[in-house]
Amino acid sequence: MEKMTTLPTKIKFIMFLAILAVAIALVLLQLPEKPVGKIILLSNTESLDKYQLSATLMHANGVGPHPAAVLLHGCYGISNKHHQWGKTLNEWGYTTLIVDSFSHLGIKDICTAEDKIWQHFNQRRPKDALVALNYLQSLSEVNPNNIALFGWSYGGAITLKVLEQNSATEGHGYNAGIAFYPSCWQYQQYLMSGKQYKANVPIRILMGQDDEWTQPIHCQQLLNNSKDESQQQLWTFTGAYHNFDDQQQRYQLLKNVRRESKQRPWGNVRVGYNKQAHLDAQAAVREFLNNNLSKQKQD
Repeated sequence: MEKMTTLPTKIKFIMFLAILAVAIALVLLQLPEKPVGKIILLSNTESLDKYQLSATLMHANGVGPHPAAVLLHGCYGISNKHHQWGKTLNEWGYTTLIVDSFSHLGIKDICTAEDKIWQHFNQRRPKDALVALNYLQSLSEVNPNNIALFGWSYGGAITLKVLEQNSATEGHGYNAGIAFYPSCWQYQQYLMSGKQYKANVPIRILMGQDDEWTQPIHCQQLLNNSKDESQQQLWTFTGAYHNFDDQQQRYQLLKNVRRESKQRPWGNVRVGYNKQAHLDAQAAVREFLNNNLSKQKQD
């Protein structure tokens, strides 16, 4: 009689432990990975505008000198996807530097900030990108003539601006650019002052076809003004929304956020991870870098 009562109890206990283990595993899958890399301070030493900002340096696999990439975050600041892309690029042989334009100022995000805050960062963040470029070019592990600029969302718009200005510093600036779902409308409104877009380095814009927050149509209009379609290309991914490459981004409706419209500047947008679009974007990025950085002469 004793055996008949203890055996079910043991089975129940084992089942409880198994269920608990599965639950813990599911929770851990939802947690952001611990950032890998070295936190450093970068300094802008311009006489009229001295300041510091933090960045995360992540080393490439293998022996250098390596090509490199600077990564610029969006209006929500640094997230898990930037570290994930940093690790992916490291595995491909790229040294990466994730630039944090907000935290050193005590700012978490500016997604719902007033216009004057955006205007301030519209002026400051291109300087952040150049400070980061100068730092990477000073490292012995980096090929100074083989550096790409990456940007996401608002950081993507800044990438467009930096690479457009890059034309004036040919031979000393960035060598290529990747812009994930940038606000080309915002770029036209706040940064370009009606000028035609022209960068003297290859750039690829990657967007979800169904992106409601930063719409592909505006980037298509922007690039239609370009004289060199081989240099500046827009790639879209079917069924993908904004933030499609962030594995921690669940599908959700963001309410009352800044949108690309003068008539209705605030509204709701859908965001969410899309595994297929993420994989396709990785392939597109790697092919682009192989064609425009990795095969360049390693001086």
